[in-house]
Amino acid sequence: MDCCGDICSNISRRKQLGSAEEAFETSLRRSLTTFQLTIMGIAAMIGAGLFVLTGVEAKEVTGPAIVVSYTIATVASILSALCYVEFACRIPKTGSAYTFTYIAIGEIWAFLIGWNLILEYAISAASVSSSFMGYLDFLTGYRITNFTVDTIMGGEVWDFSYISPYPNIFASLLVILISVFIAAGANISAGVTVILMIINLAIIGVIVVMGFTKADIKNWQDYGGFVPNGPGSVIAGAATLFFSFVGFDTIAMANEETLNPRKSIPRATFIAILLTSVCYILASAALTLMVPYTDLDEQSAFAAAFQQRGVEWARWLVGVGALCAMFTTILMSLYSLPRSIYAMASDGILFEFLSIVNQHTKVPVYAVIFSTVLVVIPATFFTLSQLVEFLSIGVLLGYSFVAVAVITLRYGPDDIMPDASPGLEMTSQQNKNHSLTQTGNAKSFDDNSKLLDAASADTPGTLKHQFRSIPFLGELCRFKPGVAVKIGLWSSVFFQLCALSLVEFGHAELATAKVWAILLLIFFCVCSLVGLIVISLHYQNVDTRDYYRVPFVPLFPWLAILVNILLLLKLKPITWLRFLVWVVVGIFIYMTYGYRHSKAGRISPQRFDNDDLDAGNHGNGSTENAASYGSTD
Repeated sequence: MDCCGDICSNISRRKQLGSAEEAFETSLRRSLTTFQLTIMGIAAMIGAGLFVLTGVEAKEVTGPAIVVSYTIATVASILSALCYVEFACRIPKTGSAYTFTYIAIGEIWAFLIGWNLILEYAISAASVSSSFMGYLDFLTGYRITNFTVDTIMGGEVWDFSYISPYPNIFASLLVILISVFIAAGANISAGVTVILMIINLAIIGVIVVMGFTKADIKNWQDYGGFVPNGPGSVIAGAATLFFSFVGFDTIAMANEETLNPRKSIPRATFIAILLTSVCYILASAALTLMVPYTDLDEQSAFAAAFQQRGVEWARWLVGVGALCAMFTTILMSLYSLPRSIYAMASDGILFEFLSIVNQHTKVPVYAVIFSTVLVVIPATFFTLSQLVEFLSIGVLLGYSFVAVAVITLRYGPDDIMPDASPGLEMTSQQNKNHSLTQTGNAKSFDDNSKLLDAASADTPGTLKHQFRSIPFLGELCRFKPGVAVKIGLWSSVFFQLCALSLVEFGHAELATAKVWAILLLIFFCVCSLVGLIVISLHYQNVDTRDYYRVPFVPLFPWLAILVNILLLLKLKPITWLRFLVWVVVGIFIYMTYGYRHSKAGRISPQRFDNDDLDAGNHGNGSTENAASYGSTD
């Protein structure tokens, strides 16, 4: 039993950042500006979704109301982005959702999030590279396919149901070419992205302007009106179109290569999402105004719409824009993938040679090579439809865990890292408190809670003073700071899952007003809201440091979790089965390698003695380092 307890304790250990000076140290090169980050975020979001998904959803699901669906999807993506931005400002490390989960929740959860993000980035790059070559093949009259089958395959194709009928060699060559840009350094890949995205945005602008000049408002009035398939179709469309905004976490992934993340990442994230939203909404409005939504071509909606309106040359304009968009999407996926691998390898839970950084380019070169192999194999041997079934699970789980982590840290001691706010002057008493916090970084949550005055009215994670005299609520004071919040949070998430599962899989019973189904739904909803209320009755961690913080906590992160669970439940069963296979492989790697080599596991919780509490050396040096870091613009 003791052995099992030790294992459970170890796999839930949290990563500590150490002093501020150590936290801001990196083997990578800090060179990215706000403008570069913004373009990278837009490039990660505007891909095949604009030129393919828009036409499919407008014709099959929403009709002209796709503009409303895109608006709802924008709001949903911002809820998740808020949580990412706060963490990226607080934690100056790459790894995005993996790193945030490791610091806030625990190692095993972080590994699973990081492992699944590796899958998502790899499959995203592979699927878009396949889509890129398919689009180019279409524009060239299928010469690429004919050359592959006739010349390389000798006129024969493979007859296997689970792989492509022929190897997509040119998609693999495209992946290798883009990997060369990635290996050359962050500035090179960012520069290529900027050039291609400027071309793409200019083409989108031309498409929108030309589309509105050919607009006919009757296309929104006839054919069933603006919402031909009812309000439910608008929500269903938003659930699918949400994935058009997946990719903004690329900005957070660049944390360790950004000149001033506390300023640049919030600005770049929100500007990128808003500009992407404007592009999607205006383009979809122009498309559905040009031709009736019932006449849209699902494969090439914009090109076909212009052809119907007599603008033949627009086919090539749309083609160039689509190819530029897909190229940059692949580039951003291949940028994020090795950074995820590098972050995990740096912590010792993946093979450590993958964390080696080239001294000239400041890029984790072995991680780039490993990433290229991970992408080339599926891009070569699987079709686009087979690849896209893998997408979304890892990203949505990452979004959910980051939202959970925000709530967890808001209602607990701020033991992530010492105060690194630029220009902050500390009194001698503050230096002492700062040293106590630094020492606390090496200890467990229980040790940290001993440093807190549990009787204080505003101790983070304790019940607010005005509720302590209420009989039932007063019992929450028996818990250590933050424990009742965690219980309320996970209970609320569990009942969210129950309620949404009932709606998703028991909608027939709800539609026919079965009493048991309605009462069960009410019970689940009430229990979830009670958990949310329990969280809000506790004191938050009051932090005066100058960085972005999510507003309306716990409500906004709670809503982000709700949206992500809803989308996860809409994925196909086969997708979940493949996901579980990938998870089993990941757990095997963690238990045989990561558990034993984890750097967090090598650090003894007793590495500090009491004499360190009086030294206060880390506090002074850390603040000075952070001040110089924060002044960088």
